[in-house]
Amino acid sequence: MPVSAGRETADAEGLAVGRRDARAGRASASTLWRRLLICLAGVTLIGAIGGAACILFAPGLLFDEPSCALPAHGPHLGGCIASLPIPDIAVTITATVRLSPNGDTLLLGGALRSDTTKVVVAAFNIAERREMWRTALDDFGPDVRITVSATGSKAAAWGAGGIRVLDLPAGKPVIAVPAVVLGNRLFFDVAFSEDGADILTGDAARRRSFRIKGAASESTPAPGFDQAEACRASGLVGQSNGGSVRSRDGKSVVLLPTALSGAPVQLGRSARSSELAAAICGTKSVSVLVGPAGWEDVAALFASFSPRNDRLAIVYSGKTADGKWRTLIDIRDARGSMERLASFPISGNVGYRIGWSQDARRLAAIRSINGTTDALIYAIP
Repeated sequence: MPVSAGRETADAEGLAVGRRDARAGRASASTLWRRLLICLAGVTLIGAIGGAACILFAPGLLFDEPSCALPAHGPHLGGCIASLPIPDIAVTITATVRLSPNGDTLLLGGALRSDTTKVVVAAFNIAERREMWRTALDDFGPDVRITVSATGSKAAAWGAGGIRVLDLPAGKPVIAVPAVVLGNRLFFDVAFSEDGADILTGDAARRRSFRIKGAASESTPAPGFDQAEACRASGLVGQSNGGSVRSRDGKSVVLLPTALSGAPVQLGRSARSSELAAAICGTKSVSVLVGPAGWEDVAALFASFSPRNDRLAIVYSGKTADGKWRTLIDIRDARGSMERLASFPISGNVGYRIGWSQDARRLAAIRSINGTTDALIYAIP
């Protein structure tokens, strides 16, 4: 069948166009491959530079605490098991917190962020991540420190206004011990006696027991703190922000040579032997502790014995190369060996804000980072 010239011309033009498109497609594909190879080379170079930077600056760039979740093989291995935000209560860096005996409730206190003239103590359900109750602390001051009795039926909050004892779980006030009764000396530790009938406070030289029911002003020396004739004991008891801390039964003392102040033993420097004698006076065992390897550049900021004196938590704190806070909580077996049981690195600033459960298998830490405050709950093996 004859084909018209117009159709022939059209087919020829279409074939020519198709050939040009094919050549253009091959050129485009070649160009695309060259660009991909260049991009891959660039990514490889950037990765190599980044890897070298990580190796060079690893202590500052790679620092981060493990994720806060139940450990894969169970809580007996230890680690962060829960976290919850603390949005409207300003827990000062020198406050302390506490867990209920079974570790399911966190108690803390401080001024309201919206109105710093109002101070409260509050309880949080850890599993449900919610506040359960709060009680106002009138004329108390912003620093609020908390302890809980062994049965969990009472809590005590103390600060500039003295000591307030509260009934749990509602937080109803029971008794107040004004600061003037305590000789205007408030210490970092207040503890309940085992039966919950007394509260104990004071340093090694002035440890006293106050009866909750009756005349609170009638104090007696706490058991285990009878003054030795040979020396006058010194140092804080139970919890300390200095270079030594004594157990609440008076039997052991731990020395922290890397503390910011008041260390009777200092690494690489001389110290008065009289200060050391006073720090260990009347005790049966003495331990000297430093932080683990890799934390030589931080200071021992705070130390806290567990309620039964069987464990000790030490908070080490410092800054990374870029000026951000980092914290390490070191847990030791205080029953004699002082073996390290766990170490918890934390991004941010914790300060003194830690608190035990009664069995010392849980520890709470309040952490400030990037303008926010949250509570981290740790299981201890």
